Amino acid sequence: MFYRIKNNEIYDYADYEYADDCKYTDLCTMKHFDENKGNYILCDDQIVINPELDNILAQRRKEKFEKEFFHTSLGWIRRKVNMQNGSVKDFLSDILLSIKAGYELGRDIELITYKTPDYTKELTAEYVQSLQEVKFATNEFIEECLIQTVKDFGLNYGGNNGISN
Repeated sequence: MFYRIKNNEIYDYADYEYADDCKYTDLCTMKHFDENKGNYILCDDQIVINPELDNILAQRRKEKFEKEFFHTSLGWIRRKVNMQNGSVKDFLSDILLSIKAGYELGRDIELITYKTPDYTKELTAEYVQSLQEVKFATNEFIEECLIQTVKDFGLNYGGNNGISN
């Protein structure tokens, strides 16, 4: 696969023998170029790996993690939880009220929480699992989860929630 570089723009270019006014770079070895153009920059008319790529990838990993988890005083909580029977439940809408009820009945409710990852590392399933910690539900934790539910719904917590008279 070849790309044409002209006026600091990158274009797909199937037949590179035509234009004399362009520089050409063979990109066959650069996997996923089209999906990750921000990973590459033009330098001296050559397509090279962006020197900021490590920071870019770390930011992408952080954003992905923060979509799949939410933060509490006990640590990060996975939004989609794999149950022992193989089903997947939404933590906030399917599980939280059971945790709250058990806590109010005086039960010790164990939770799997996660430490903040090192975003410079690939977030493999094994790595994320290594971040797990078992903690017990607290009143503060339950309140934080309820607040997170309201935030996810798009309302402000407290006040008039954007409703006017």
